[in-house]
Amino acid sequence: MTIHSDSRIILAPADRIFDMVADVEAYPDFLPMWRDARIYERQMNIYWTEQTVGIGPVREHFRTKTTLRKPLRIEIVSTDDLFTNFFISWDFHPVGRGCRASIAMTWEMRSQKVQRAIDLLLSHAAHSMVVAFEKRARQLRLS
Repeated sequence: MTIHSDSRIILAPADRIFDMVADVEAYPDFLPMWRDARIYERQMNIYWTEQTVGIGPVREHFRTKTTLRKPLRIEIVSTDDLFTNFFISWDFHPVGRGCRASIAMTWEMRSQKVQRAIDLLLSHAAHSMVVAFEKRARQLRLS
């Protein structure tokens, strides 16, 4: 099983950063490896997505369930056959003029061969995602 986490202070209000992270359909616009993300069902503070990530010609498709606990936490799980375990949590805490955005990611692939390859490719996944969201916040001028 792979576990990664990172945390960063972003100079924007926590609720604005929460909304940006919750906007999964925008991920392909700015997150490395995200090729597609589509919400196919919504209920109150929960939505279900189909997503595609990839590097070069390699693509993986999977589904997730996202629970929004605005403005402090987002939890993403997948029971897709690709994984034996998949969980991502985002936490947002106001700090001064900004917020501390923290991510924790846990995943285990069904295929050990795929798991080893992903571990090599995604060893800095949590950090790169937080940095990408920080950059996106600056581009959107959320502060």
